[in-house]
Amino acid sequence: MNPVDLLVKAEFLYPVSEGMPIISNGEVAVIGTRIVYAGPAMPSGHWQPKNTLGGPGKIVLPGFVNCHSHAASLIFRSQTDDHAAKAALLDVAFRMEKDVTEADWSLLGALGCADMLLSGITTINDIWYSPETLVESVLQSGLRAQIANKVFDVKLEELRNGDYTHHQAIGEKRLRHGIEFVETWHGAADGRITGRIGTHATDTCSSALLKEARLEATRLGVGMHIHAAQSASEAEHIKAAHGCGPVEYLRDVGMLAPDVVLAHLVFAEEADFDAIVSCNANYAHCPTIYPRRGRYPQFEKIIAKGIKTGFATDWMLNDPFEGMRYAINAMRLCLGGPHAMTCDQALRFHTLGAAQVLGLDHEIGSLEVGKKADLIVVDINQPHLQPYYGSYAAFVYYAKSSDVVDTVIDGKVVMHERHITGLNHHSTLEQLQKRVPGWRSQLSSLGSPAVFGPGCDCCGLV
Repeated sequence: MNPVDLLVKAEFLYPVSEGMPIISNGEVAVIGTRIVYAGPAMPSGHWQPKNTLGGPGKIVLPGFVNCHSHAASLIFRSQTDDHAAKAALLDVAFRMEKDVTEADWSLLGALGCADMLLSGITTINDIWYSPETLVESVLQSGLRAQIANKVFDVKLEELRNGDYTHHQAIGEKRLRHGIEFVETWHGAADGRITGRIGTHATDTCSSALLKEARLEATRLGVGMHIHAAQSASEAEHIKAAHGCGPVEYLRDVGMLAPDVVLAHLVFAEEADFDAIVSCNANYAHCPTIYPRRGRYPQFEKIIAKGIKTGFATDWMLNDPFEGMRYAINAMRLCLGGPHAMTCDQALRFHTLGAAQVLGLDHEIGSLEVGKKADLIVVDINQPHLQPYYGSYAAFVYYAKSSDVVDTVIDGKVVMHERHITGLNHHSTLEQLQKRVPGWRSQLSSLGSPAVFGPGCDCCGLV
């Protein structure tokens, strides 16, 4: 008998390893934080586990890796979904963000972490405000996280007026905050928490700030995270100011490198893609956001050029199952055929591919011996999943985030039977709901057309 700390049994095991095998009657054995076996079930009595999970009617796979997220941004749910990207960000979100309190960000971050875990996400790469409050929720929840403070040197609330004035004092303060966060938290929780330097976007950071941020990230030995070519206004501003595309601009100021994560690339052009290739940078693709805005990135070109790519949720809908389906359907519509993206490819992009984007593919993203034990258990005894034939299509097209029942991160069970062991998200919900009327009033005062309820006069209600 071989003693192990945890044995996870699966009717179907999807290890996302070389060749993308599907293993019927499989299991994963864990000692400490590491996988010591992942494959067909061994004979009865082979293992002597301290704890067991899974079994018949369960499938097991790596936890989803979310390579670009804003866990606390759920305050803007429903506020930007029916708007163009420019209006959604500039008219509503950027004008309200400055008035959200630290206490609010703390509650929102805690609920965002719970949302991630309940959806099967085990790793996030987050860039937002108040990283200290987010890291507390990450510690409690057991999530794996890379976290960056949001660095910029413009007044975001003034961008709607076309004011791109760069203020050195704003940039220095926000960069110093980001540096101090990295110095305090990078490598915490036995390496489960790491830091990045998070320059917000190509048009909200001056060349000087981007260069200084690059120097600091290199000094600290951490990666960088930035939005690039996410809106037409950004691309137009960079073209007018610098005569090139947004990603070309990042290359020209010396920021691009293999440790940089670029989110979106919706308005990137050929020269931008070539800049990414030349610097071996990484791409975070957020498939649920783009169809809402009515424009999809040139994903087939990104993949054809060999750019390292992973899936992410961005903000609002932290559901990797929906994300995979959005991506598959979008690509098949764009390219006019059922083979433009396959289900196994979509799953890989949201696990091992996203881990590669974060520089973590040697540790997570697949269930292989020696890797960290980050995995999820999905219950397939559901009307919407049966009969279950075990193919990738059976899982990717039909499973839901609510089917995730157990989650293991670093070998520790952090969610069991949909109960998150380290966070009381029910209490968080109660506290958050008390703040909704105030947020609704703030949104209404900003002219949001997507507020409905008591006290709202923008919809003709009182």
